Amino acid sequence: MEHDFLIYMKEYHTGNEKAVPSAYLQSRFCISSRTVRKLVNQLRNDGNPICSGDNGYYYAADRKELLASIGQMTSRIREIAKAKRGLVKALEHFPDANGQLRLDLDKEVRER
Repeated sequence: MEHDFLIYMKEYHTGNEKAVPSAYLQSRFCISSRTVRKLVNQLRNDGNPICSGDNGYYYAADRKELLASIGQMTSRIREIAKAKRGLVKALEHFPDANGQLRLDLDKEVRER
């Protein structure tokens, strides 16, 4: 399905002006929104220029569109990192099983 999804995006939705909402892709391929996100993520991981914007997903028509999508992701990454820092700070209110407030966060996250 990944290949068909990629071919479809490239043929019918190249360029931001031809962006398509996730709901349309769900209907077109009879898949869930989660599957759309997984497909897009895998295609991106493989180096395919699947972008997203206010109007949905699209295959990048040029470098400018690709850079805009990369910029949008970078902004989201920063916001997620800020939220993570806030949650790490909140750990001060939740001692571990030994009653310790300080812990090796990386080790604890790996164990989950």
